[in-house]
Amino acid sequence: MKEDMENLTTEDYNNIPVYYCEHCLSLAIKSEGFLDYCTYCGSTDVSTAHIDEWDKLYRIRHGGKSFLELTK
Repeated sequence: MKEDMENLTTEDYNNIPVYYCEHCLSLAIKSEGFLDYCTYCGSTDVSTAHIDEWDKLYRIRHGGKSFLELTK
């Protein structure tokens, strides 16, 4: 599995869906058994999306600021 991840292009890597908290949009999701939850706010409302779709939601919530640009 690790070898497969090392051979991914940026485009391939970005196409892997991200898990995010619907409440606070955090990407800090943890799984315990059959339960997924946000380690930031504790919400169990977790969704998946393409990273670009998640970033659109983040921009809407944070006044047009892109999380991806803030972390470069």
